Amino acid sequence: MSALDKYFKITERGSSVGTEIRAGISSFLTLSYLLLVNPQVLAKSGMLSEDVSTSTCLCCCLPTLLVGLVGNLPFAMAPGLGLSAYFTYGLVNRKDATAMTWEQGLACVSIAGGIMFVLSVTFMVERSMRLVPGHIKLATIIGIGFLLATIGFQSSGLITGGELSDLGAPGAWVTWVALAGLILIAAMFHHNLPGAILIGVAATALAIWAGENSWPTKFVELPDLETTWLKADFASLDWKTATPAVLSFLLVALFDCSGCLIGLSLKAGLVEDVTQPVAGGVWALVASSLGTILAGLTGCTPIIVAVECTAGVLDGGRTGLTAVTTGLLFGASLFFAPLFGSVPEVATAPVLILIGSMMMREVGDIGWDRTKIALPAFLNIALMPLSHSISNGVWFGLGSCIFMELLTCRWATLLCRCGAAADDDDNVPPPPRRLTKVIRRHRRRR
Repeated sequence: MSALDKYFKITERGSSVGTEIRAGISSFLTLSYLLLVNPQVLAKSGMLSEDVSTSTCLCCCLPTLLVGLVGNLPFAMAPGLGLSAYFTYGLVNRKDATAMTWEQGLACVSIAGGIMFVLSVTFMVERSMRLVPGHIKLATIIGIGFLLATIGFQSSGLITGGELSDLGAPGAWVTWVALAGLILIAAMFHHNLPGAILIGVAATALAIWAGENSWPTKFVELPDLETTWLKADFASLDWKTATPAVLSFLLVALFDCSGCLIGLSLKAGLVEDVTQPVAGGVWALVASSLGTILAGLTGCTPIIVAVECTAGVLDGGRTGLTAVTTGLLFGASLFFAPLFGSVPEVATAPVLILIGSMMMREVGDIGWDRTKIALPAFLNIALMPLSHSISNGVWFGLGSCIFMELLTCRWATLLCRCGAAADDDDNVPPPPRRLTKVIRRHRRRR
């Protein structure tokens, strides 16, 4: 048995070195679209897209290597597009007095990462996640999907000023190219073609470059973070506006990391049940928190367990060697920032729309026939795209959930039921004895 096999327990988990490397390449190809899309989204906040591209590569590379080398898990780490959209549209480009500079936004990112690190090393993540009802977690994912799709529609030119654009106008050919790119990517996804998103974005970009005769002139250069390195502005933060931003980053990152960690571990056969702890799972949370701190210092948004690395798991990835392979490929991408930064915004719009559609799968898991579940979930989902803010959706969802529990006389079991996967009353543990007496007294009065 080779040292590599022994360290990563490759044979023990029923895999091989070749399979692990191939799975790592599959994960990278599936995730590489982020190197094109994330800089485009964050550039609208005022940051230089080339520097954001370098930061994205760095913040994907190092945490992924940590997960692979220390946690021995086949999962990749990457920025969440929903959080990037929230950073740009929900914090920096707000139309009111609470808008931040991108430097202040990066400070909020680092603070959220610091809090997450403390929660991770003290094993408080699992406990804190149990305090959030299951339907709020699901609604948050769905709402982020709608927000991403809305941004994609606007970036493609399909929606302008809240209305459907004139697709027969002279400049509408770009929108038609974006729609063609969307259909192309979706078709390749249907046939499980590896690297479908990357191929679709590349084809759309080539068509736009050719149509506008705006070919990139620079492809490779040494990594540079001149405009974003250590630009986080902690000193001028207004904590009245910063606190909701930090909590939004923290909650969404925890939702994503916890959910993806369990889901991907089940797919990889690392656990047999959702209640079973994932061996090395704490390192995924630590890597996410440290990556998020690094993101705030270099010019990126919170780093989470990337659901796109499902491609690597389905391709046979079972150990940390898969993650190491993916991390090294992200490291090599550091030198291609000029190329990534020159990709047209319209070319990445189809990805946002497609990812948004893929995040709708959780809709059926919400109990829409129960008002006290349906209303908070609906508010959470609807307010995210309509207000371009994840935090608005989360806080209205959580707030209405608490009030609905209180006004339906279920306050005694509120804390007991938090975190129930399907909001099933049969799975809710009984309330403490004192609270049971209060409930009985209340029923007698009725």
